[in-house]
Amino acid sequence: MNVLFFIGSLTGGGAERVTVGLANYLVRNGHRASLVTMHDSDRDFYIPNNAVNRVCLDLASENRGLAKFIANWKRLRALRHVIRAEQPEVVVGMTPTATILCILACFGIGTRVVGSERNYPGRKPIGTSWSLLRRLFYRFADAHVAQTREGADWIIRHAAARNVAVIPNAVAWPIPNYHPLVDSTSFVSSERRIVLAVGSKSEQKGFDLLLEAFIRIAPDHPDWDLAIVGLASTRDENTGARGKLQLQAEKKGMSERVHFPGLVGNVGDWYERADLFVLSSRYEGFPNVLLEAMATGCACLAFDCDTGPRDLIENEVNGVLVHPESLDCLSVEMNRLITNEKLRATLGGNAVKVRSEFSQDRIMSEWLAILNG
Repeated sequence: MNVLFFIGSLTGGGAERVTVGLANYLVRNGHRASLVTMHDSDRDFYIPNNAVNRVCLDLASENRGLAKFIANWKRLRALRHVIRAEQPEVVVGMTPTATILCILACFGIGTRVVGSERNYPGRKPIGTSWSLLRRLFYRFADAHVAQTREGADWIIRHAAARNVAVIPNAVAWPIPNYHPLVDSTSFVSSERRIVLAVGSKSEQKGFDLLLEAFIRIAPDHPDWDLAIVGLASTRDENTGARGKLQLQAEKKGMSERVHFPGLVGNVGDWYERADLFVLSSRYEGFPNVLLEAMATGCACLAFDCDTGPRDLIENEVNGVLVHPESLDCLSVEMNRLITNEKLRATLGGNAVKVRSEFSQDRIMSEWLAILNG
């Protein structure tokens, strides 16, 4: 089988990681895979297997108005040219905008198109124009993949999507390393206990809520620190997501106990180091970071947002769910887990079962069924 995946970039993020994982799995198992991005490969954080055909359109400039329309027309033409050249049997759009462009690029060619939702579309904003295009064109894809039943129902109801399969994310075990490799002890002394959070999108991941909850309980637990991994640095650190969180910590006198290592390629080592993992997301698709933390045996605490965490966590069995966006509930449960090492060990021991339930072989068999049509 010859499959072409299309996504904006391979910078850090869950959709990007899943895309590379899918392409790598296919080439390891005798298939052909092309991975096409709008951004140049210089921005790649996740590096695909050498056998994956990497194609960069280099058409990712930010535009508005007429310039934006022209830019998307150029992307569409370039993508159509690549599809004609590579002649894949199926093209997979890995985000809503990528799916729309794939559908339009394949009109008249006859190539099958599969759309893939990597978040919960009911909460993930894509803009007015793209939302309209989704409602108009999703029905023309041959199939769609959603991560949860709720996500599938949403695109069926609001975008007339057809042939929608629910396929959760897989966990690669052991968790692969990328670059840079960042030693946790270079940020947090080995004598300290760690509450860990991981993510590249601060607003969605609710890091402001997590930080405030930690600040509330930190005085009672002087040997514990908070590490938020995955936020890249920005040109203006004062206005970027990481800078705002650092300022929030400084105002409460917590800058010495809250750490921002940035992008790390060895996130598995950070899960191993963590004493408690917290997912404070306002919304999710199917959270890779929670899945990986559970596979590592972390005790995990998560907001029970619309979709995602409840598909992984059985409350009080392999993790703890709390009312979404509630600072009171989050701080109370963080305090309970910090003070109960036995409970953390029990939750972590049960959590590792996700390795088999969401193994790559098991999840990829479902993907192959969709890709084969």
